[in-house]
This record gives sequence, C-alpha cells and structure tokens, in this order.
Amino acid sequence: MDNFKFVTGSIELLDFVQPLWEKLNKYHEVNSNYFQSRFTNLKFEVRKNKFVNDNNLEVKVDLIKDIEKNLYIGCCISTVSKELVGEIDSLFVEKEYRKYGLGDKLMNRALDWLNSNQVKTKIIGVAEGNEYVLGFYKRYGFYKRRVILEQINE
Repeated sequence: MDNFKFVTGSIELLDFVQPLWEKLNKYHEVNSNYFQSRFTNLKFEVRKNKFVNDNNLEVKVDLIKDIEKNLYIGCCISTVSKELVGEIDSLFVEKEYRKYGLGDKLMNRALDWLNSNQVKTKIIGVAEGNEYVLGFYKRYGFYKRRVILEQINE
C-alpha cells in the first residue's frame, strides 16, 4: 500500500477524474443491455457541470495515485445535498488495481465524510448492466430499495 497516495479535495480535482470517469462510462456503455446510447452520448463536461453549478451540493473527490507510475488509478465522487442526502456518485478503480482493497478504502473514506456531514439518507445509483457491484455495496449496508424501470425511446 506504500505505492498509493490518496488525494482529497472538491471540484478543483474533477479534471483529474475525467480519464477514470470516461473508462467507467465506457464500461457502462459496453455492459448496458438497453441504454448504451445514453452512455455513448454522456460527456464528462456535462457531468462535471452538474457538480460545479449545483449550489445545492457539497462535493468531495477522492483520487488514488500510483506513485511509481505517477498515474491516477481510482476515484470516488461523493455529494451531500442541502436536504442532507448523501450520495456515492461515482466509484472506480482500474481493473489491475482491484486486488488491493482500494475500492474498500474509497468507500470507507466516502462514508466517513457522509457521516461527518450528518446525512439523513445515503444512496448509490447502480447502472443497468453493472449489477455485479451490488454485493460490494451490500457489504456496506446498501440494499435495493426500489427498482426504477424506464421505457426506451429510441
């Protein structure tokens, strides 16, 4: 674990998240059975602007850097709304680094921050096609509360 450095901040770090977010978005595009075009058409700038321009949100960004390679290899974006709803908005670790427990570290850092902000509710959205992560989130006490179906208008 000495090879990894955690960098924490807010919206000033979003540009460093972009390459990782784009890989996560591509993963969703490839694995989605019904909504590939949503991910194809989703651009980072639009996503970034949601965080930058929404005065209703506090934003926390955690990045993990591989010190030897001088490369960011993981990220987590968490938000807290004025209504005290905390959300783990994005969480991603490069595939070759997943064996080190870095996803767990990102999750714990996000949950600690949400708890320190005394949120009333904690949520995570899981994209269709990415259901394999449900077991990971279940370890942190997150369960399906409802399933929202959407008609495809293509």
